[in-house]
Parts: sequence; C-alpha cells; structure tokens
Amino acid sequence: MSKKLSALLVAIAFLLSSVTAISVALAIYALIDDKSLALLFASAAVLLDIFKYLAWPVAIRVLRGSTAALTITCALMLSVVSGWATYDRLMSSITISKATHDVMTTDRVQALTSLAQQDSLLISQLDTEISDAKVQANELRARGMVSKALELEESVAARASSQRAAAITRINEGSLEIAHIKSSVTKAASLPELLAHFLCLGFAMSLEIVPALILSGVRSSGRSIKPVVDSEDSASPPLVIEQLETPKTPETLLDTNAEILKTLVDQAKTTMPGTPIKLKEFAKTSRIGNLRACEIFRNAEALGVIKKTTIGYVST
Repeated sequence: MSKKLSALLVAIAFLLSSVTAISVALAIYALIDDKSLALLFASAAVLLDIFKYLAWPVAIRVLRGSTAALTITCALMLSVVSGWATYDRLMSSITISKATHDVMTTDRVQALTSLAQQDSLLISQLDTEISDAKVQANELRARGMVSKALELEESVAARASSQRAAAITRINEGSLEIAHIKSSVTKAASLPELLAHFLCLGFAMSLEIVPALILSGVRSSGRSIKPVVDSEDSASPPLVIEQLETPKTPETLLDTNAEILKTLVDQAKTTMPGTPIKLKEFAKTSRIGNLRACEIFRNAEALGVIKKTTIGYVST
C-alpha cells in the first residue's frame, strides 16, 4: 500500500471518527444541567471516543492475552455508547420533524383558519358601521348640521378603515402561512418508519466500524520493508554478519555497528514475537549513544527482525 493511499485512508478515518466524537459530546452535554460539568464530561467523552479507535490497532498488533481482550472489550463498550448517540440524534431529528409537521398541519392551520373567519366577521361589522355612519350623517345634513355630519363620517371612516386594513393584512398573512405549511415536506417522509430505523442504525454502525477497520488495516510503508536477498545466495542464511576484529575507534564506527546489529538480531530472534525491545536499555548495555542505537534499530527493522509500534520496538 502506497504512502499516499495510506495517508488518505487515515484522513478519512479521522474525519469519520470526528463525527462520532462530536455526536457523543453533544449527547453527554445535553444530559447534564450543570454546564460546567456538562462541558467537562463532554470533553472526556471526546477523548474516550478517540481512544476507542486507537485501541483496535493497538490490541490487534501489539497487545496479547488478557490485556488485548480487555482493550477490545472497552472499545466495544465505547462503540455501543457512541453508536447510540449517533442513532439517537438521527432518529430524534426525523421524529421531531414529523411531530412538528403534524402539529402545524392540524392545530396551526385550524388556528389560522379561525382567525381568518374572525377577521372576515370584523370586516363585515366595520362595513356596517361605515354604512350606518353615512345614514346618520345624511340625517344631520337634512337638519342643517353639516359640520357634525362631516365629523361623524370622518371619525367612523378613519377608525373603521385602519381596523379593516389590519384585518385584511392578517387574513393575507394567514393564507400565505397555511399554503406554506401544506406545501412543506417532513424529513424522510417517503421512508417507512421501520426502514428509517434501519437506515439510522446502519449509518451509526458504519461510523463505528469503518474507521476502526481503516486504522487496523493501514500499515506504514516502513513496516512493509522486507530484506532483499540476492538470488544467487538464496540457499544461504537470510542474515550473515561478519565478525570484525577491528578496534573500536572513530574510523571503524560503521564496522562496530555491524557487531552490535548482530547482537540485536540474536536478541530479537530469541524472544517471543511482540516482546518489547527498549532502545535506551540496549544502548546502555551496548555502551553506545542513543543516536547510534536508533540507526542500528532502523537497520534491524529493515531486515524484518523487529518492528516499530505505538509502544516502541517489538520483536517480529
């Protein structure tokens, strides 16, 4: 697997895992009323969710026995909690959308219709008041009270006109809102309820499984390096390191590395696969510096006798 493809897969796994981490954090934050404690536990949930994905490759490649089993058990428990949080948020969104749409199409539409009827009745009453005011004004004019007739018509007309305009505006706005409610569509309206449950559950499980599979399967290019053996010497042992009698001086540093490398190879071959080999302890035992020890360990890793993991070098 190329380095670019491995990096791309790891990036995808990181982005997918961030979705579940945020979902768990929001779910924990919503469960606690005290905002300080909610923030604290939400942060802890994010860290646990990150550990959950890192636990799989560590348990599969590095750990052995009961430690690996306990690590996998913890990862499974955290996956259940994280999956529930993702599933709950998806289903809650769909359920709330359907409930809101049902309330809007029944109660809200009925309330708007009732208000429109009341406004229509108010408009009829205002029209009647305007008509009665004109009749009274005509009677006053017949008696010679022209100024009073004008005052009566203007006062009634101004009040009735403002109320009538407000009622017409409310009727128009209510009609537009009713049309908008009836034309709206709920989330996942075309899906049966059982199928919606399965889709949300499947999505939540995919978010848990896919990043774990990627992180468990992707190996760095350095671990895939195999020792190259010449075809002409295929019958000879895969590793031959000559014994050198040269004194340990600065001019013969590379030669002394070969002796120390042979010691490291022999040590790795005599231990069980997966046994940690500590670089600092080896450097102290061999009486060399950490920089030389790092170079020797890299040569041994290239030969395939040890490999580097998250806890350090282990025998293969």
